[in-house]
Amino acid sequence: MATAKAARPYLSEVDPIRSITAISVVGVHALAYAMFLNTSTWGGEIQNGAVTALHFTREIFLTITAFVLVYGYFGKPFKAKTFWRKRGLGVLLPYVIWSIFYAWVNRPHTPFGLWVGAALTDTLTGYASYQLYFIMLTLEFYLFLPVLLWFLGRYGHHPWRILGISCIIQIITMYLDYHYVQVGPFSTTGFSQFVNLYQWRLLPFYQFYVLLGAVGALYIEQVRAFVLRHGRMIVAGFAAGLGLLWVRYLMQIWPDPNQQGYAISVFQPTVVVYSLSLVVFAYWFAYRWSSRKTPTGKPRGFRFWRLLSDASFGIYLVQPIFINLLVIPLIVPLFPTAWPVVLQVALVWFLSAAGSVGMSVLFLYVPGLSRLVGRPVAHSIQLRSLQWPAAIQNLARGQRPALTATRTKE
Repeated sequence: MATAKAARPYLSEVDPIRSITAISVVGVHALAYAMFLNTSTWGGEIQNGAVTALHFTREIFLTITAFVLVYGYFGKPFKAKTFWRKRGLGVLLPYVIWSIFYAWVNRPHTPFGLWVGAALTDTLTGYASYQLYFIMLTLEFYLFLPVLLWFLGRYGHHPWRILGISCIIQIITMYLDYHYVQVGPFSTTGFSQFVNLYQWRLLPFYQFYVLLGAVGALYIEQVRAFVLRHGRMIVAGFAAGLGLLWVRYLMQIWPDPNQQGYAISVFQPTVVVYSLSLVVFAYWFAYRWSSRKTPTGKPRGFRFWRLLSDASFGIYLVQPIFINLLVIPLIVPLFPTAWPVVLQVALVWFLSAAGSVGMSVLFLYVPGLSRLVGRPVAHSIQLRSLQWPAAIQNLARGQRPALTATRTKE
């Protein structure tokens, strides 16, 4: 088990996982909103198959969130005031501001009094925009963190028992949810309607992934040794998990193609198995990358992944601006009709992700705006880091270049 340390090493392997997860979230929403581009039944089924393969995002998001926070706080005094001062400024403030913004965008002509009430409700429930439930789950996890740290301190020496019981509960919960709450005899009850409306933003429905990340942080050295030793098994497990997910999807839609919405539900048992296999695969892939150091002591591409990771929170927040306000209504109509649908859908994802990344990175370097993406303003880009020629650096600093060349004879 990991022990408390004054300063724990930076988890560079988390950067690519955070980055790819954020871009995958854009992919889920971009593909869902671009579904109208597919006019054939089989085309829609393939596109929904891609969507369901991307339905690991909230699971890995919570796993990594728990992993990082338990790694940083376990075994140390938990100072709630300091914690919430930092998280309130970095997460709660931008969440409130963006909730108000999206409430205004979605209700541009609502009378002000009614709009205020709706904006307040949307902010409290996470309904201001479709992606903000990620932030709601984060805030709920922050409230739960002290209890989790206490639980790990008392029972963390039983990791397999914790994860085994938690996984069984998760699978049983998803089975009952998928077969009896979303459809079936209980789907019309008040309880089921409440669950279907709010479960995707309630932390208890993701308890296994929280404990998976927490226990992983507690035994990080053992986890690292395991993934380095069993790479082939991990890749095979991920392939099997993805195969199981798609087989289950095909079994659901072949008898009735109208069941696609139900078949791609996140809340079903196969998603638990698939998400677990993908979380382990993602950590294996990222840790292999981070463990291969360059002469600088950092893995190759470290600055790129660190910057993208810093921008990832902003990507969650700003993506509807590009998906719903720019790319689909303004750019998609410009696509030539002769272009294959797969190319058009891929471009919707790419342009939405590129715009979201660009805007979030830009905000990182602008005082005031950086707080909208949950970060203090980043240091200005240093000329030295860009490795410009020395003469250009001198000119930028206001220094005249030294005249070292000798005059040739005429």
